[in-house]
Amino acid sequence: MRNPVLAGERVYLRPMEAEDAEAFARMDAGETDTFMYRHRVPSSPLEHAHFIGEAYTQQPPGSISLAVCLREDDRLIGSVGIYDLDWLHRTGETGSFLAPDARGQAYGTEAKHLLLEYCFDRLHLHVIRSHVAETNTRSAAALGKQGYRSAGRVKWDEVKNGRYIDGLIFDLTRPEWLAARDAWRAGVSVASSSPAPSPPPARPA
Repeated sequence: MRNPVLAGERVYLRPMEAEDAEAFARMDAGETDTFMYRHRVPSSPLEHAHFIGEAYTQQPPGSISLAVCLREDDRLIGSVGIYDLDWLHRTGETGSFLAPDARGQAYGTEAKHLLLEYCFDRLHLHVIRSHVAETNTRSAAALGKQGYRSAGRVKWDEVKNGRYIDGLIFDLTRPEWLAARDAWRAGVSVASSSPAPSPPPARPA
């Protein structure tokens, strides 16, 4: 492992490096999920290099991004992060991205649990939130399994393929995370106490 921040059984989190820019650009180019905002503007290694260069310069940081790597060969497979950090109220918003060829193997679940441990045990946050498009059913289901609960819906939140779609908001407090973490470590499935609402028909733009 190279410069690990937190490590699980199969993946670990580390700070991003300048050399990661090309790998992230390839992940963008290979995206297959239609709900992802890819290919609207061509993704370049220069864009990712700029983001990585800016990621660790702000003090105190307004966001923290970490690379997700495999323990077995140090291969970069994605990223996780905590954004919109409010150090006074101890809140933030989580996000994650996994390369298409790394999905469906539980890498993302392990990486997200490492991120949550970082948020609550190291940053001592009180509550975190996550915002997903209603069409992103995979992420919404994953959030429920990680202990998040549905916290609301933002109507007509964004335009996708010429139609308005809603945004779904989830939140997770530190006590809820502790319960979810213990269940996850014990191999017990964690179900959100308030499941994600079913999406309404898409609205015309």
